[in-house]
Amino acid sequence: MALRYIEKRYIFLFLILSFLKSLQVVFIALITQRMINWISKPDLKYLLSLTAIALIGLVAFWIIGILYQRTYFIVIEKINYNIKSLASESLIFGNHQAVKADTSFFTNDLKAIEANKIEAELEIIINSIQFLTAVVSALIGSLPLTIVFMFASFLPGILQRLLGKNIEGKSENWDKSNSKYTENVKETEMFASSARLYNTETNLWKRFKVTAKQMESALMKLNFWQGFTNETITIMAYAAITIAPIALGVYLVSIKNITLGTLIMISQLSNNFVNPVITISAYFNDLKVAKPMWEKFERLTKDNNFQKSSSEEHRDLTSLEFRNVTVARGNKTIFENVSFNIEKGDKVLFVAPSGWGKSTLLNTLLGNLNIKSGDYLINGKNVVNNLKDTHNYFSYINQEPKLLDDTILYNITLGLPASKNSLDSVVKKAGLADLIDEKGFDFEVGKSGSNLSGGQKQRIEIARALFF
Repeated sequence: MALRYIEKRYIFLFLILSFLKSLQVVFIALITQRMINWISKPDLKYLLSLTAIALIGLVAFWIIGILYQRTYFIVIEKINYNIKSLASESLIFGNHQAVKADTSFFTNDLKAIEANKIEAELEIIINSIQFLTAVVSALIGSLPLTIVFMFASFLPGILQRLLGKNIEGKSENWDKSNSKYTENVKETEMFASSARLYNTETNLWKRFKVTAKQMESALMKLNFWQGFTNETITIMAYAAITIAPIALGVYLVSIKNITLGTLIMISQLSNNFVNPVITISAYFNDLKVAKPMWEKFERLTKDNNFQKSSSEEHRDLTSLEFRNVTVARGNKTIFENVSFNIEKGDKVLFVAPSGWGKSTLLNTLLGNLNIKSGDYLINGKNVVNNLKDTHNYFSYINQEPKLLDDTILYNITLGLPASKNSLDSVVKKAGLADLIDEKGFDFEVGKSGSNLSGGQKQRIEIARALFF
């Protein structure tokens, strides 16, 4: 459950307020019963007392309702924040390659979890409490009539289980289509200028529309099946829970087994049989919608015992050696039996045709990829079985500069403190002195460095590598 991602005191407070709020319908039903029964024995003073009690009670329930609403949304806020925090922490520190935690995951998938799982769990709790309080109260009025109402209310739940499986499957299809659409949006934005250059805007537009159509079609099928299921359950609920029990109640009144006031009271309470059951069934469908996204989140955060490194862990590199190293991705071998030895002070150039595995080799050195066989020695120590710390020996300059929408200073230091001497040194070595003199360290580079030239972006990447 998503509720495990919040402190227990908030859950306890939510349960208490949910229970108190559920008593509102019971209170009104009891007042109604007393007022209807008053007709048989009129007493003006008693009627005025009932009216006063009713008004005071409604004010009390108004206060309880406000407290409930505030607690409800605080619980949602805190769970949403904690889930986002955990997901981003696992993504940044855990280096998960098995889970595709892309832009679509952090926008669409997590939003679906918030809308269809977290709120669904809370609503299932409050509606279950309302159902139980209504049943207990109705039992006091008439045992036979309450039993009929209660058993009939379980029929929609049975129907929900029969129809809910299709919702889960259509949700998975929508999740895949939505992820593909989000990636297409990013690609279209990135490639629009090239399309204009080669007069292929129409083809790029058609490509985008195909993905948008697939996503909207998958969403329509999901929404329709949800709506179909909910409507079917609603009709079943009213047919089974309203018509038959009311007929029995009228009969019991006719033979004077119960009073008319008791029948009306139980009829009012029956709304808390019918409506919660219908609502719970609908929210169970929402849980099925969110299930694929929730499973992805749990895979991402399953192993959160990762070690957070710091700049103090960077170490001096004196020697680096590969001995018959083989690296594979799945069943495909990228390279095999690679051997070399590099000593401190050496400058080494790797030359090979495109696709040979140069980038894979560098990622292996950084510890981002596992070694299938062979030995990897740093300073004479074999690190094959402990690759998580190898990145502390390296700086790395990406072929495509990776910049944050922040200042030049932040993009160089990534938030670490830096002395003026160290900054001046790396700026000079990277050829950034003229830019810093003109713009200053606090200059905002823009999204992906959009405020800089291609050479300036690459020089900031080089300055970062030198700084670390």
